[in-house]
Amino acid sequence: MLVCAAVPPAVHAQSSTGTTESVLARIDSGKVIRAKLDPARTVIGAYAPVGDGRLGIRTDAGGTETLRLSEIRELSVRGRHTKTGAIVGGIAGAAFGTFIGFVVNAVCDSPDCQSAEPYLIAIPAFGGGGALLGAAVGSAFPKWKRVYP
Repeated sequence: MLVCAAVPPAVHAQSSTGTTESVLARIDSGKVIRAKLDPARTVIGAYAPVGDGRLGIRTDAGGTETLRLSEIRELSVRGRHTKTGAIVGGIAGAAFGTFIGFVVNAVCDSPDCQSAEPYLIAIPAFGGGGALLGAAVGSAFPKWKRVYP
């Protein structure tokens, strides 16, 4: 048992074709991608799968550039900040809901208001509304996610 723990597991080397195919398989056709070839040259356009470890980029000018993944220094796919916006909006909305619950407890004289009920209503309502609003705002801002190397 100690021998098994002392011997490191064997590491399998991935072939460059397997890595290339897995990178290109993760990108949906038509997604906007950015390929940096060298410090002075960057190509941005819609992804078009070509096969055989190559990718096509349809530019705004109407042409399609075919590149090998080995030629590319960095490959990124454009996404959105929807998730980040929803998280930030939900936290801000829940904080505002907590404030509203505190105000209701302070202002209301009824015994119904002096419990956790205002918090149980305000926090989910404002938290959910804030998350929806944050997701809508976040979806307006693009972000680049690097997929290679």
